Amino acid sequence: MKTVQSATCPVSAERVNENVVRTIAAAVIVLAGISVLLHNYVLLLFLAADFALRAFTPGNWSLLRMLAVQLVRRFRLAARPVDAAPKRFAAGVGFVFALTAAATLFFGWDIAAYTIISVLAVCALLEAVFAFCVGCVVYSWLNQLMHAFQPKNR
Repeated sequence: MKTVQSATCPVSAERVNENVVRTIAAAVIVLAGISVLLHNYVLLLFLAADFALRAFTPGNWSLLRMLAVQLVRRFRLAARPVDAAPKRFAAGVGFVFALTAAATLFFGWDIAAYTIISVLAVCALLEAVFAFCVGCVVYSWLNQLMHAFQPKNR
């Protein structure tokens, strides 16, 4: 069965290991939960910085990526290459969510902060447990939309 995500993939030659991505998502869930329990915006700023490193750079300095790579090696999980472009887009969306959650928590807008953190955690949960990337689906939709409005060569 062809999914929305696979309809436009691959869109780049760069690949990432899906097991590493899923492990990072599990870490995001844990850190988001701790930030709520401790009412700590600093953890959200850390998450935002880590998302930014994975979205806007090759990601070599991402602490969550380094941890995930080590865990995947330790548990000898097979490499499962997937297209990197949608995952990078999803990390960019995660950056915006984590930064916005940190700001709203800092300013004492707890309901807004917890709502944003919940959406972030649910998206991470879907990735970690089911390998379903909400950001990747949105990326595919945007990619299809952009192609629909491009002029046709005659």
